[in-house]
Amino acid sequence: MRTKMTILAIAYIAISGLLLAIAHQSSGPITTEKTDRASGAGTGSVFLAERFAG
Repeated sequence: MRTKMTILAIAYIAISGLLLAIAHQSSGPITTEKTDRASGAGTGSVFLAERFAG
């Protein structure tokens, strides 16, 4: 009985580690540039109002 529980515990840890490794695998850079300015602003003086909304 002790051997069976040990094998089950090791299998649980191995499967959990595998699933965590798959879940945290990066699919590449998916970051976007953070800005307070609206896109396409010629002088760069237009702010996004949504950024400061409560």
